[in-house]
Amino acid sequence: MNREREALLQRRTGRYFPVVSWVLPHTRGARLALTIAIIGSLGVLFSQAFLPLTVEHLLKEGKWDARLAVELVLLALLQLFASLLSHRAGHHVANEAGTSLRRAVFRKLLRTPFLKQQGLARASIVSRHTADVDRVCDAFEATLIEGIPAVIRIVQSLIILSFLEWRTGLAMTVASIVFLIVRTGIGRSLLTIDRQRLDASSTVGELVDETITSSPSIAGSHLANWQGQRFSNAVGTLRQLTDRQGAKIAQLVAGANAAGLVGLVVVVSGALIRGGENLAAVAASLLYVEGVVKGLETLPSWIRGVQQGVVSQIRIDTILQSPERLTPSPTTSSSAGLSLVDLAAQFDSGETVRNINLVLPQVPVIGLVCTTRVDPDYLCALLSGDANPTAGAIALDGHDVRHDSVKERIWSVPANSSSFNDSIGEIFRGIHPVISDSEILSALSRFGLAHLPQLTTGLDMPLGPGGEQLTRNERQRLALAVVLLARPEYITVGPILALADADTGLPLLQLLKESVTSTAIVSINTAELAEATDAVLFIDTDGVHLTTHRELLMTSANYAHHWAQRLATDEVDLSVLGIPDGDERTLLTRLVTESYSPGEVIYRQGDPADRIVFTIAGRVEIVGTNAQGDERRLAVLGPGNHCGDLRLAPGEQRAETVRALDDVVVRSLSREAISAGMTGLLDRTTAERQVVATLLRHGPTALSDLAPLMPALTDDQITQALALLERDGAVTQDSGKLRAVQKRRSRTGAADLLDRLTDL
Repeated sequence: MNREREALLQRRTGRYFPVVSWVLPHTRGARLALTIAIIGSLGVLFSQAFLPLTVEHLLKEGKWDARLAVELVLLALLQLFASLLSHRAGHHVANEAGTSLRRAVFRKLLRTPFLKQQGLARASIVSRHTADVDRVCDAFEATLIEGIPAVIRIVQSLIILSFLEWRTGLAMTVASIVFLIVRTGIGRSLLTIDRQRLDASSTVGELVDETITSSPSIAGSHLANWQGQRFSNAVGTLRQLTDRQGAKIAQLVAGANAAGLVGLVVVVSGALIRGGENLAAVAASLLYVEGVVKGLETLPSWIRGVQQGVVSQIRIDTILQSPERLTPSPTTSSSAGLSLVDLAAQFDSGETVRNINLVLPQVPVIGLVCTTRVDPDYLCALLSGDANPTAGAIALDGHDVRHDSVKERIWSVPANSSSFNDSIGEIFRGIHPVISDSEILSALSRFGLAHLPQLTTGLDMPLGPGGEQLTRNERQRLALAVVLLARPEYITVGPILALADADTGLPLLQLLKESVTSTAIVSINTAELAEATDAVLFIDTDGVHLTTHRELLMTSANYAHHWAQRLATDEVDLSVLGIPDGDERTLLTRLVTESYSPGEVIYRQGDPADRIVFTIAGRVEIVGTNAQGDERRLAVLGPGNHCGDLRLAPGEQRAETVRALDDVVVRSLSREAISAGMTGLLDRTTAERQVVATLLRHGPTALSDLAPLMPALTDDQITQALALLERDGAVTQDSGKLRAVQKRRSRTGAADLLDRLTDL
């Protein structure tokens, strides 16, 4: 690739206008301004051609001539006005071309492997959208309003000068030709240096970007000196190339000045030899010589800009001319709905699946269950048409899902859902342009995000780069809320945290069933959620299995073992909850494994107290904020510790913020599961557990106020659940309000814990 680029650079060395022809298609929206810029440049050249002749006529007359004086003033004014017009219009054309080019590069980036940083570092991708486009547009603008006029000015000045003073004209012509020959040699080496310097500058940017993103590893492994040396080496290379570039530019400028000085020497020498005769012709000759000199002086900076533009153009072409990231195949199946046709895929773990032929049923929810060596996020990307399989295809109604027209029918929410540095309102309006604030607030409430407007001071405040103000769980829920409001035909949902726990996941499954018009394919992490789906797609080393959860438990030993593996009992001490021994094993099935990067927020002060967090690996810090907004560290917890308020009082909010100090693995237990364990309701139905959890969270509640707090349950489900709970004494009515009855346990530590459960 480097040899090809070098050959291309060498072929373009002697060409002055490759950037113009390359940028010109992007000026369609500014053709009027382009015409004005050309007319302005012609006006400047016209005035520059006739000003010296008017001066000669005035001097030859030897007396005041009003007509010639007015002509001189008008030509000067024309030159000023035309110059202003050409520069203003030329800048507008370059700006419009740059805007069009940026959009074209960005659109292409979305469809290339570079989007996922395959082949280019992130900083290099950014520079091609910013610095490289700027250089190309600067070169185009300089060519339009400086370079081409300068070349024409040199030619017209040499022609007229040859008629006035043929000796001077001949000398200037020879000097200009010599300069152009020298320029070709210098330009060839300068073009290579420009390319090398831009690459070196990109390397410096990449190292800075790498240092920012890898700062925890650098600090943890004490690599600061090593990284500093790498940066120093890159900066040293950049300095050397910049020095070489400056030396070549100086040679170009000196060559242009030398050519101009030749003409001045010839004119002055001729005037001295003739004893001052023909003063008017000498003066005019000097003005034309000045025109040549100014044109030659313009060439070095213009040539440098053009050559840098050529290099940047080639760099941009690495994106514009790169192959499509997705390579859809022709029509592959006659089946309706989603089908896997001779599918083969390889995962990062090395696990592979081959020769899969399967038609997915058109049911509301299909659970996607994978073994640890199979990445469910990658499978969701395949199913939504955002990744290429190793072989075969995934088809929707007979057409490859990677086709744009088909891909639009399938939406996806990956596990690594990140937000944007924009407001919540604008993120919703990105998909729903006419959505109202009340509709946004309603959607946030349905997805457990009603607190976000308070956190971000309303719906119109930016969330920070990458949505840094939100936790990972909040970012995932926000992405799901935005997508489901569009009522997609199909949707794939990766292993998001909200679906990792049965009590928080079941309401979301219900929302998916209500919002998706055909089928939702959801990564499942608990057996209870798998039971709630209409079908399960299980992928293991033996292949792909598609049937119900219960059928798989009876027919697939790997599937049964997959769920049994999840009951690790030695990582988490549940005795701090005061849960009876018999219920602890059941609660272990509700544990959700989460991982966080250094600096990432696990939960935030002021958030709803929704879960307890057990640290398995790495360290977390607990931080408090006082009334003045000052933050201080309260504690650092390592493996074996837990954090998260255990009081679970009605309406309780977090009293502190918890952040990861290292790469952290935690296991969390939801408030709903803890409430169920304390009240002896672990074996109750999901609806019963949700009723009790809601009463524990909000306190005594009237029946009419209970339904809005549980939008995932129907009125009949709530009525049946309350009847069973009241029959067994788990819920009572007092003064028209329902209250959850808390049962005190004899487990050591339980009394102290229950004493903290105020207002229950």
